[in-house]
Amino acid sequence: MPIATPTETSFRAAPAPPPKYHEPVQGTVFHGDGREEDLLKHLRSLPSLSRTETSGLSLRDRSQRVLDAIHEFGKGENRYLMSVGETKGRQVEELVRSKKPKLILELGSYVGYSGISFSRHLPELHPSLTFPPDWKAAETSQSRAGYISLEKSEVYAETAAGAVELAGLDKVVKVRDVFQTPAGLRDSGLHEQIVVGSSTTSIKSLRKTLDMPRPMKFDMVFLDHLKPLYTIDLKVLEEEGLVGPGTVLVADNVVKPGNPAYLSWVRATPTQKRQALKLGPMSTQPAPTPNPSLDDGWLTAFRDGPIDETRWVPPEAEGITSKGDPSLIYESQMLDGWDPYTGEKDACEVSTCVGKEE
Repeated sequence: MPIATPTETSFRAAPAPPPKYHEPVQGTVFHGDGREEDLLKHLRSLPSLSRTETSGLSLRDRSQRVLDAIHEFGKGENRYLMSVGETKGRQVEELVRSKKPKLILELGSYVGYSGISFSRHLPELHPSLTFPPDWKAAETSQSRAGYISLEKSEVYAETAAGAVELAGLDKVVKVRDVFQTPAGLRDSGLHEQIVVGSSTTSIKSLRKTLDMPRPMKFDMVFLDHLKPLYTIDLKVLEEEGLVGPGTVLVADNVVKPGNPAYLSWVRATPTQKRQALKLGPMSTQPAPTPNPSLDDGWLTAFRDGPIDETRWVPPEAEGITSKGDPSLIYESQMLDGWDPYTGEKDACEVSTCVGKEE
């Protein structure tokens, strides 16, 4: 039986911060004001991204052109974009190449930056496997590979799907509905699919939606959506068996703005999680837990067990509750990085499920 004590969180230092293009955006309108639609129009207008200009490029070079164009757009006035950026994104790409996941789940497509960045490695890593458009024809579920992205906003999903197409990740079919489900599943190509709808509701029905028989699970999960949903969505993933031993969780923005509730869950021992669950759910939102005041505080913070916020479910979860699977054991590492536009320090928490306490 694995030792039920997670290893101490470590930092993986990031390179120097990027140039500053915007002031911090907290407290301002920084998405959903038309900039996402403008981004897609801009990308489609660029001669460098036309089929004529990209047809002879490798998948990596073609996708990189789109990533660079998205980043450049975000530098403009009132164009800040909530993308993972290069310093954190490159480290996650290294993780994808080293871990070689077959199935990746993303919570929060936004404009498609992370989906393009991470999914483009799958064809090279798994050239003999079957990707989403042909999943129904796959001989076995184990022969599948793909990148599944959940997005609540129709506008963001359309922007992401358009960017994915320009990146060359839709070589089989165009964007269309491929499954009749409450949360419409849009096929955005050879390597990535986008599920439109509430993340928690979509996760609850995801196994049926994707025809994923048990014990099939995701090899990697990237969380980059509404921060209060990180913990409940992970719990639902655990309860549904969609994550388990071997799954690597990558949670963005755990420093800026921070996510103490999520960190306290993945850093807790099974015993600590069971004790917290005995306290029962909270009907009202507790006072927010502050982030550590010092940089080195992140190494030891949130290790006393799940905080009260893990027992509260935000309204965006649409009434879905879950106890998760407290027996799962995670080992965590923080990938240090920066906001790509404001230069503010940020990080991704990488939590590998190393076993289960029976």
